Amino acid sequence: MNFTIDDPILIKQCLVEPQRAQYGGGMIVNPEFYHSLEGWTVFGQGEIEERISKAGNSFIVVHSRTHPLDSLSQKVLLEKGKLYSFSAWIQISEGRETVSVLFKTTDDLVRGGTVIAEHGCWSLLKGGIVANFSTHVEILFESKNTKVDIWVDNVSLQPFTKEQWKSHQDISISKVRKSKVRFKVTHANKTTMQGAIVSIKQLKSNFPFGCGMNYHILESTDYQNWFASRFKFTTFTNEMKWYSTEKMQGQENYTVPDAMVKFSKQNGISIRGHNILWDNPKQQPNWVKSLSSDDLRKAVEKRINSVVSRYRGQLIAWDVVNENLHFRFFEDKLGENASAVFYSMAYQLDPNTNMFMNEYGTINGGDEKASPANYKKKLKEILQYPWNEKILLAIGLQGNFDSGQPNLAYMRSSLDILGATGLPIWLTEVSVGVAKDTDQFDADTGCGQAQHLEDILREGYSHPAVKGIVMFAGPIVANFKEMPLADINFNNTPAGDVVDKLLHEWKHSQALEFTADDKGFVDVLLFHGDYNVTVQHTQANSSTTLGFRISIVYKSKLI
Repeated sequence: MNFTIDDPILIKQCLVEPQRAQYGGGMIVNPEFYHSLEGWTVFGQGEIEERISKAGNSFIVVHSRTHPLDSLSQKVLLEKGKLYSFSAWIQISEGRETVSVLFKTTDDLVRGGTVIAEHGCWSLLKGGIVANFSTHVEILFESKNTKVDIWVDNVSLQPFTKEQWKSHQDISISKVRKSKVRFKVTHANKTTMQGAIVSIKQLKSNFPFGCGMNYHILESTDYQNWFASRFKFTTFTNEMKWYSTEKMQGQENYTVPDAMVKFSKQNGISIRGHNILWDNPKQQPNWVKSLSSDDLRKAVEKRINSVVSRYRGQLIAWDVVNENLHFRFFEDKLGENASAVFYSMAYQLDPNTNMFMNEYGTINGGDEKASPANYKKKLKEILQYPWNEKILLAIGLQGNFDSGQPNLAYMRSSLDILGATGLPIWLTEVSVGVAKDTDQFDADTGCGQAQHLEDILREGYSHPAVKGIVMFAGPIVANFKEMPLADINFNNTPAGDVVDKLLHEWKHSQALEFTADDKGFVDVLLFHGDYNVTVQHTQANSSTTLGFRISIVYKSKLI
């Protein structure tokens, strides 16, 4: 049987009754508990029982729990090479707690998704797992607060082949990155110009697909030419950071980032500002670490005013507080609202620029601190701070993947959950590690770094919530050793070949030519971007060229 992959759904909180199991439950036995506990067992020391809601809906409750993993369980067989999309509706007996799904193998526990569940409503837990080898796994649910009962309903685990997954990506790309365009060609007197030749040439793509840049760009003409010939969007990897611009207290030096901004402007390259502040205690200027709370507050205010005022109106984004889910240097010293205050200050200085929360681990899988649920929670805290409701808040997901097979099912679920906020999402620092002993090739999966990079980039590009992608990569001469795109002579690496292939694939690289029908119409499906169209007609001995843009305006909503 063939399956289609659902388009991202609106992840609503607090439903009185859960929605039906996706894909009819997929490979789950008794997914909606119509047959009591058939197919399900207890894992650990808890107890499970069937209950019926007032509306007549059957669900399962796990109670008398003494360990976080005490839950209901079902064992399934995963097949090597397949991707598995998971979902379940979750509620708890009291309060508000994090609930996760885990897949237990013989040797490991793989975290497959997380939701912040509440008493009194059903919330959708979404996630997934990729099978690097065929094995049986047990599906478990975890809540670290053992005092709460876990309610579960409408569980689904749906397998997809790589071919099915790729097919859905292609369908989604046609749907969200292209639009149908109709031209009507007429003479000046409005009569139909049947047989006119319409030539359409794309000048520019309007999907931002860029690459990190560092100070070596100022030292090498070859690096400048390599970059400018490919990319129109960038993030400076280190040069705008506080530890780069104020190494000694009171001695600011913006010489290098100023020169990089100048180069970018000269070459039509848009810049993401990275970053105003970094919450990691190890990534502060050395002199900052020993400041008192009062002196730190003054130094932070000066830093925000300095960098944001200097580049106000020149950037397309600010990473305001970097990695404030994993770290809390400023929160520990200045209070729980520290991040929200910094966003407020940056917004007041540069109100027309997108303000990003930039974090790692959110789309990779297994990182509970940066789960989509915790990411949304932090976004709400920022937006709910006084006068912050008008901030152009945006979601930055770094996408630093290790060398193993990327969990695209988890990645898609994370993008679905965060995309439901209506806020724009960018993949901000995409990179893929190299297998330690095999350079470009991972023997466990049969795939190399380049293929994993392509899989990740396609997943991001095909998702409607993703509005831009920037890789943290570049030529080896610029010290991009983890994922170089070009060698010392600026010849492509395998990863560089992937990038050039996608740059070519995601636009109309050649002019398109069509003949108007008997009513003067030309219908065509075009990538969003800027175009010139030329109309020629041999009988009229005329030629006309005009420019136009195809784009979609996205509307955001508060979380």
